[in-house]
Amino acid sequence: MKVLVALLVVATVVLAGPADGQDQPLPEPALYELVPAGGTYAIARVCYTSEGICALPLTIAPGRPCECRRADGSWVPGVCTH
Repeated sequence: MKVLVALLVVATVVLAGPADGQDQPLPEPALYELVPAGGTYAIARVCYTSEGICALPLTIAPGRPCECRRADGSWVPGVCTH
């Protein structure tokens, strides 16, 4: 019986323990803002370029050409992937 109580206590502590950060919201870059392709972002429609990715409006269909804006203000051509 003591073993069962100990297991229940351990299970409760593990389940009620602090979050490990996975429930943090993902960053949402501004539309057309070029960000590194290797990051994790909350982007529904993506423009993929040779220099990174950017968020697009949902009105841009996959397969269409698109552009992302670099920090210096120049535009990089790409393709809407999804």
